[in-house]
Amino acid sequence: MKISPIQNYNVNFGYDKALNKELKAELKNYPNKELAGVISRLNSQCNSLENYIRKNDNPSVDDFIDMFITLKEVLTSYVSVTFENLKFADREYKHYHDEFVKESKDKKNSWLNEVCDVIGQWTSSPVSVNKSKNSHQVEKNNNNSTNISSSEAKPSEKHDLTSTLKTIASSAKALDEFIPTEDTPKGFVDVAGMDKVKEELSDGILQLINDPKQAQLDFEEYGKKIPRGLLLYGPPGCGKTYITQALSQEAGIPLYLLNISKTGSMYVNMTSKNIQKAFDEAIEKAKTTGKPCLLFMDEIDTLGFNRDSQSEQEDIKQVGTLLQAMDKAKSNNVIVIGATNKYKLLDPAVKRRFDSKTFIGIPDFDARKALLIKLLSPRKKAQTLLADSEAIDEISKQLNGYSNDSICKIISNASSRALKRNRADISLEDFQTAIKETSEEKPDIKDYLDENGALKPKIGFSIS
Repeated sequence: MKISPIQNYNVNFGYDKALNKELKAELKNYPNKELAGVISRLNSQCNSLENYIRKNDNPSVDDFIDMFITLKEVLTSYVSVTFENLKFADREYKHYHDEFVKESKDKKNSWLNEVCDVIGQWTSSPVSVNKSKNSHQVEKNNNNSTNISSSEAKPSEKHDLTSTLKTIASSAKALDEFIPTEDTPKGFVDVAGMDKVKEELSDGILQLINDPKQAQLDFEEYGKKIPRGLLLYGPPGCGKTYITQALSQEAGIPLYLLNISKTGSMYVNMTSKNIQKAFDEAIEKAKTTGKPCLLFMDEIDTLGFNRDSQSEQEDIKQVGTLLQAMDKAKSNNVIVIGATNKYKLLDPAVKRRFDSKTFIGIPDFDARKALLIKLLSPRKKAQTLLADSEAIDEISKQLNGYSNDSICKIISNASSRALKRNRADISLEDFQTAIKETSEEKPDIKDYLDENGALKPKIGFSIS
């Protein structure tokens, strides 16, 4: 963690006694006594854990640190929202920030790094929290000093927070359920092009879900294996997430998204536990419904990066946990789908966990044309253009090299140009101007290939 230096250290370290006293006063007068009681018990538990951590120096303290940091983040979020006048997160950050800067050479107090990290997410001032492969970076400027009372607080009584944590657990879940909207695909019919991808998924995963007996027979008679893990890789904006959403709707099974930010960027020591917890939850969902479910990990390279001799122990443990979780999921009716723009950064063992690897590149001519027609068809001012097949073909040719996402933006820009021309029909010239003036960049396909660097197109996309 890199923190801007602060020169004033008039602080009595330990938890902020003055702020703690103010919080108790606010809770005493808060009309919702039930919520006030929950926050009070959570605050007391945090203080008790911090007292224990500071008084002890042995390996067993690590588990208490994990617990403290998790509870501290929850406490900070609730108090910051409920009692804005306290400026709780800003003052807590300043307090631990000062101590970390002063005591940063003391390995025993290195856990202050993580405390600043989780509290920093709730401060009102701009805070940058970036988890790189081996480090956190938090940058914050704050020139105000805080005077802390030197009075000692008595250790709080132990409280059972089980029910409390169950109530607030959803705020820290790393697994999100995909909820379809008007803009998400209803199935493969909404996916323009990508015919070979859809065929591959239909012949594999969909058969397993829709006709498990036939899938089993195909395996027994021909050894045909159904992929339980699918890795999608290639340039950004080419439809990896979209085709996964379409697969979920086509199969009629739930899709769960692993929230990378909640899993890997909040707590260093909790990353592995959060990964395991998320996978266990997906497995439990599959058991409850009796049907397979999809677990999607976008940007999987941030969790399953390549381990080397420079990797820290925590990073090695994190990748190992991911591998074990994937093995367990695939044997418990959970189909794991990973997506990455950085295939070469993935750990070899993570790549091997995926039965099927599919390169999704820029759309070919047929896919571009299908996308163009799909998006223009609902627009009344595009009907004349749609009737001109030669113009549609010409636009499709000029869109060569752009990702699906970039093509969608270019279509919107061309439509906007026609609107500004006295609400005229959308024309070929509008597209030519939009393409010429676009800021969208064409990805270099060679940057996204696998370790073999093969240019052989897969799943029906061109390399031109």
